[in-house]
Amino acid sequence: RLVNDVAAKLDTQFLSALGDGVATPKGLFAYAGTQNVAVGGPLTLDALLTAWGLALSANVNMGALKWLLTPGDFVSLRKVKDTAGQYLLQPDPTADGVFRLWGCPVIVSSRVPDTTGGTVTGRAALVDFSQIAVARDLAPSVKILTERFADYDQQAIRVVARYDAAPLNPEAIVTLTGITRA
Repeated sequence: RLVNDVAAKLDTQFLSALGDGVATPKGLFAYAGTQNVAVGGPLTLDALLTAWGLALSANVNMGALKWLLTPGDFVSLRKVKDTAGQYLLQPDPTADGVFRLWGCPVIVSSRVPDTTGGTVTGRAALVDFSQIAVARDLAPSVKILTERFADYDQQAIRVVARYDAAPLNPEAIVTLTGITRA
C-alpha cells in the first residue's frame, strides 16, 4: 500500500498544473514554453487535430506522441457518430484495448487536473514523454518512527523521496485547455 500511495502522489504531481520547480516538481500543465490549443467548449476531433498539427509543425517525433485524456473526455469522443449513426472512433481489432486518435496511442487518466476557480474547465495533452526528463535526487526511503509515538502506543511511517521533472523540448507538449463538459 505504501508503494502504491507514493506512486499515486508522484503521478498526481507530475500530471498537475502546480509546482514551483524548487520544493515541488512542476507538473506537465505548469511547464513554460509548451504549445496550447484553447478549446473553449467540448473536446472535439477538430481540436485534437489542431493539437496534432501544432506538434507536426514543431518537428516533434510524431511516432512518439501520446494523447493524455480524462475518462470523461475520452468517452465523449468515443460517442461521436457520423450521419449514418456509426461511431467514428473504432478500436483496433488486432490489439487488446488500444485506442488511437490521429495515429497516436491514448492514455486515459483521472489524474489529469481540471482548472480551478470560477468556471471549472478540463485539460488534455498530446505529449512525447521521451522529451520529459524525470530525475531522482533521493531514492525513496522508509523509516518507522517509534520514539515519540511509543508514549501513545502508536507508530508513524515516514517516506522520503526527491524527484523532479522538466521538459527537454517544451514544444513536444501540446496542452488543450478550456474543455467544457455537458
